Amino acid sequence: MKATTRFRTILGGLVAAGAVVGTAAAQTPNPVPTATHRAVGSYFGKAIQLCPSGVAPSACSGGNRAIALYMTPTLIADGTFLGNDTLTLGSAPFGPHTVAHGQWIATSDREFSVNYTFMLNAYPPQGDGAIQAISFRWAGEVVDDNTLVGYVNARFSDPILQNWTQLFDNEFPPFPGEADLVVTDPGAFVKDPSLCRGDGCPLVFKFLVKRVAP
Repeated sequence: MKATTRFRTILGGLVAAGAVVGTAAAQTPNPVPTATHRAVGSYFGKAIQLCPSGVAPSACSGGNRAIALYMTPTLIADGTFLGNDTLTLGSAPFGPHTVAHGQWIATSDREFSVNYTFMLNAYPPQGDGAIQAISFRWAGEVVDDNTLVGYVNARFSDPILQNWTQLFDNEFPPFPGEADLVVTDPGAFVKDPSLCRGDGCPLVFKFLVKRVAP
């Protein structure tokens, strides 16, 4: 089994993390302004992994059990998305992981999309200080003034080495190719894991969160 496959199946629960702190920025360009969108706010809720049809929850992905976790996402008016998840409280292979960062855009008066990332130690351990980057994407919807629901996709990078490199005056550190999935369009969004199987497919979750009372 490839390292990427082992990693993405073992760390399935991280997908719904929602644990992201984005770089504060001006209003993001999108079809509907985020500043006045009904999704803005802080929430608490749960995410559950979806299994392909015919696959038991005890062996949802790569023979690993399906994951359920709690999360605390916040959608800020300027397009920043932040939060946390219960897996940050654990140890390997699910933690510790860095606070993730990303941003969200409104795609309609009720719908929104989120893209974010975080890092954690490579698993299984590589013995060389390697880390892995996780690319998350949400497709969410406002149900009412206090409730959001949606889907999450997660894709995992190959291990990334933290090698020191000599730099000249006109040079800057090279961007690791293994992390391209974090900074590029992930492509088609998957809501049914039965329709996408294999190493290139994301793990898929559903979530429901409720607004934290002011």
